[in-house]
Amino acid sequence: MVGTGKPTETPASRVLAHAARENLGEFERRVRRRPGLGGAAVCLVILVVVVNFLFNGPENAWGRGVVTVGLLIVTSWGYVWFQRVRGGLYLFSEGFVDTAGRRVVSVAWSEIRSIEGEKTQFAINSLPAGSVVAYEVAFTARVTGREAVWRFNSTYVGVRELTRHISRRSSVPVSGLTDPYQL
Repeated sequence: MVGTGKPTETPASRVLAHAARENLGEFERRVRRRPGLGGAAVCLVILVVVVNFLFNGPENAWGRGVVTVGLLIVTSWGYVWFQRVRGGLYLFSEGFVDTAGRRVVSVAWSEIRSIEGEKTQFAINSLPAGSVVAYEVAFTARVTGREAVWRFNSTYVGVRELTRHISRRSSVPVSGLTDPYQL
């Protein structure tokens, strides 16, 4: 949909070409990625510092350096953020293709050897501050023939459902943490 500002669900031509080259079958659906909140919080802090220096006037080389480096960090993080969100995981009938920026990784369902779930909990002074659920998919790389691991974390929308879909399609059960809400 050109001009509406709404992102399209159809894969880019390079994703379709990569999937055709790897014989991954027909396109089924896209799983979106979202940016990490930690990076957004850091960029917000940097922007506050930069704006403070701009309003109060960077009087010396230190102030000008902070403004320049801060703006470069925020600009580069913004670029990476948009590249990551524009990509995503594209599910095909015979495998998936994951893209972010220039990186393109494809895995056929038959190459998957194991799926393991894990949960990391964060604490501040022994008080629970949050947790992150991730799943590692081990597969045999076609090019090298070696075992490789691909990690799906909470940046993927619906990571639990995505993992169930991959498990069902590859006929490989999820080991380790199967329910992200268990303690």
